[in-house]
Amino acid sequence: MGIQMKALLLGTALAAVACTTIIALILSLANHQTLEMPYSTQYGIVFDAGSTHTALFLYQWLGNKENNTGIVSQKQSCDVDGDGISSYVNNPPAAGESLKKCLDVAKAAIPEGKQKTTPHTFEGQWIHPNTGKILGALDLGGSSTQIAFTPKEPVKNPDSSFNLQLYGYKYELYTHSYLCYGQDQALRQLQVYLHKTAGSSSVISHPCYHVGYSLNLTLNDLYNSPCVVKPSNFNPKATVLFSGTSNSSLCLSLMENIVNLTDCAYSPDCGFNGVYQPPVNGEFFAFSAYFYTFDFLGLAPKAPLIRVLSTIETHCNKTWTDLTAENPTIKAKYLKDYCASAHYIMTILLKGYKFSNTWDQISFEKRVADTDIGWTLGYMLNLTNMIPSEPSRAVTGVPHSQWPAQIFFIVFAVLLSLIIIAILFVRDLSH
Repeated sequence: MGIQMKALLLGTALAAVACTTIIALILSLANHQTLEMPYSTQYGIVFDAGSTHTALFLYQWLGNKENNTGIVSQKQSCDVDGDGISSYVNNPPAAGESLKKCLDVAKAAIPEGKQKTTPHTFEGQWIHPNTGKILGALDLGGSSTQIAFTPKEPVKNPDSSFNLQLYGYKYELYTHSYLCYGQDQALRQLQVYLHKTAGSSSVISHPCYHVGYSLNLTLNDLYNSPCVVKPSNFNPKATVLFSGTSNSSLCLSLMENIVNLTDCAYSPDCGFNGVYQPPVNGEFFAFSAYFYTFDFLGLAPKAPLIRVLSTIETHCNKTWTDLTAENPTIKAKYLKDYCASAHYIMTILLKGYKFSNTWDQISFEKRVADTDIGWTLGYMLNLTNMIPSEPSRAVTGVPHSQWPAQIFFIVFAVLLSLIIIAILFVRDLSH
């Protein structure tokens, strides 16, 4: 009976081990789960090195992207101290030194392990656009101005067509950049026009400047631009005095002397200066100097056209004394130009780009979803198309709630195995 009892106990223990092992295996497989590990954050730096200032923008996106394009958001921005990068033409090392502060700011915001792989270039969350509603862009810088939008019909001039793919969607854009027609260079052209039409007088009436304001310039400073032509009898040391007259209507009419609105071989599909442009289509964001000018005038982000025109008229007819009293914190070098800038903007928007019948489609903006609007964002979005996606990382396992049961049955199976070994050992000794 003793031997039969031991055999019975041994069989029971073996059956128990088999059962607990099967139960542990079932628990492992029955609710087995695969978990996608979170993707790491990628970073990119873009410098906007304009003619009047330089700014650094730090962007971020998750490594998996969406249809090959990163869902880009702006993490940080930093304005570089000093003037535009072109001001360092005689001292190039100083240009690099001027960037150090902003680079240090960006470096502090990027995890150390990501710094060497962060692309950088001088050239809320941003989600992919609905294909039925694409916004156009109006950018007004210091030296140039740009327009870009999706026209209703195919672009007729290949030089003005740009094919873009974002988030798996393909777009054909019309785009053109007008060099020398940014805010600063346009107003410089106006000064030169007034000088050339003033005869020999060294005191020149400036209708866009306010009564009581005057600006003294040497001809060297006046003509120090690639966007203007020096007169034949040029004396760089001679000086001229621009004296404000607060004449809003004359200021507006003079803008047509620096912007060619008539000569165009593509009529009626024309912008200005003889440039081909299909009819504007859809809604537009106007940013950079567009926004700053309209924000100062209290017209951003939108205002009826009648109110815009009357506000500019009222502003331009003010005296310098009244204007500085109303705006004591704004520097004179900015305050003096808001009248001319506003009339220049209205000239190119209404008569150049022909927004007369679609004025309400323009929104003057600086930021959307905590992201500055500008070419740097578009550049970074397009750049993410060229950066490989991070491969997916998955781990497999079971939920925490199953761990106690699995551990119990595994330990129980091990314990029974030890008991069986002990029984067999004792049995061998008894023989």
